[in-house]
Amino acid sequence: MKELTVQQSQQVSGGIFGFVTTPIGAVMGLAIGSVVDAAYKVSNIKTSFKWSGLQLGAGIGAAVGIAPITAALGIGLGVVSIVKNKNSINQQKAAQNS
Repeated sequence: MKELTVQQSQQVSGGIFGFVTTPIGAVMGLAIGSVVDAAYKVSNIKTSFKWSGLQLGAGIGAAVGIAPITAALGIGLGVVSIVKNKNSINQQKAAQNS
């Protein structure tokens, strides 16, 4: 039995629409993340929510496009990135207060 590639697995599971919806979600996530970054910049806190948003948005777009592997990967990476941003914000606030 032949092992399927990621692309073949997604095509079998209906993920062909993910090629359309994933980039749309990524662009939307990048835009939202950029707004969040700008808001934190006002408080002199450096974040990278634009990349978190890009990953999360791409994952959500892939989910809408029925591409489960790309969706799980994008959403997972986006959530991990958001948690890292939160930890970075806490560290920066602690440094500002000391």
